[in-house]
Amino acid sequence: MRATVTPVVLLLLILLSRGAAADRTVPLPVANGAAFKIAPVESQPIASKFSDAQLAFVQTWIKQKAPECPVEVSESVADQILDELQQRNPDKFSQLLSPNFSSVAFESMLLRQVGIKLSGASQMAQREKVAERRVAALLIAVGRESRTFSGDAAGLIAKIKDSSPSQYRRLVEGKMDDDDLQLALKKAGQSGVAQKEPVAIKPKVLSAADIVSEFSRRNQVGSALQRLNAYVVDGRLKTATGEEQQLLFFKMRPDRFRLVIRAAGTTRYILAGDGSRYWQQTTGQAPQDVPAAALGQRRYLAEFVDPLFASEGYSYERLEDGAADGKKFYRIAVERADKSRYVSCIDAESFHEVVRENADKSITRYSDHREVAGVTYAFREEVTDAAGRKGVLELTRITANPGLIQDLFDLPNRQELGYFEIEQILSPVIRTAGPSR
Repeated sequence: MRATVTPVVLLLLILLSRGAAADRTVPLPVANGAAFKIAPVESQPIASKFSDAQLAFVQTWIKQKAPECPVEVSESVADQILDELQQRNPDKFSQLLSPNFSSVAFESMLLRQVGIKLSGASQMAQREKVAERRVAALLIAVGRESRTFSGDAAGLIAKIKDSSPSQYRRLVEGKMDDDDLQLALKKAGQSGVAQKEPVAIKPKVLSAADIVSEFSRRNQVGSALQRLNAYVVDGRLKTATGEEQQLLFFKMRPDRFRLVIRAAGTTRYILAGDGSRYWQQTTGQAPQDVPAAALGQRRYLAEFVDPLFASEGYSYERLEDGAADGKKFYRIAVERADKSRYVSCIDAESFHEVVRENADKSITRYSDHREVAGVTYAFREEVTDAAGRKGVLELTRITANPGLIQDLFDLPNRQELGYFEIEQILSPVIRTAGPSR
């Protein structure tokens, strides 16, 4: 698992708060759902960006290599596999439907994505079978003899399970990438005796700077963040009352953002920053400027990457460590240049940010980390505010470097036909034509 870009928790904070600090002339949507009538998530399918032929090819591949994968979710798994292949191996992606495509080198990737999807409590046996098959595929890919791989895979997995239950759990849940898995297999194969986790006699006491540096080193694939110039997040928010909304979040370096909230198939709210000012718009209202002082924490949506990766403008202080579910985490106080603060809780083993303690007493928990274009995002965020209300944000897709332009973030000309008006005009056509891929 690699790197974490700016957590999307701020999107949840927008909806969990009542927006008291926002510009009063344009009310923000709130968690009690009074502003919207929400359509069921099933009525708002997300069209894949891949062709039917590509999806069919990968779904057939999944059926051959992982028959445990339920048919009803194989399309979403295929979509994730295609996205990862396109991002990490664009040359091989272009050969997908040609005779030149070699599937052997990517079987581990396929089985990892299946393991992620087999998340039910009753699917543990299936996950273990998929994990063993994945290890066998990886051993073949790196050159181990095929006549012995089955035994090797089972034996190595048994050693990993005995020596490090946490690594074993990450493996079967599809949360261990190939680089980490190869390292674990190498350690497990160094001795015929199961390897126990080393016990440090005098562990080094890490400073805040050490932890932040290790976070940056361990959570990046090479210079992945430097190559990331823009990204788009697509997610579903379930509010405290159980209502669902769709969020689209556009980010572009150095500090451009555009948040779009959709409900019942139409856009209801936009909040954006163009690098020098902020603006917002709701249905039936013209777009208008919003003073930075009125935004509160929402202004930090402009942070392109997590402050733990930034080299300037932030200071760090190590606090007392914490633990949850038997796992230790480091607590780092992060202070911005404007003196605002929050506490980041970093897992001592994976160095992922797993909890954030916000200044407004809300708590955010991150899970389901997945890699996209060499950067890992938490695909699930659960926020509990100071009043005990909870919201859950589950990401459905992240697109790296989509080719955004500055105009997307600029305040629209009031005389031009606006975003909402265009949707109003198109909506009858869309209803007539029906959904399309």
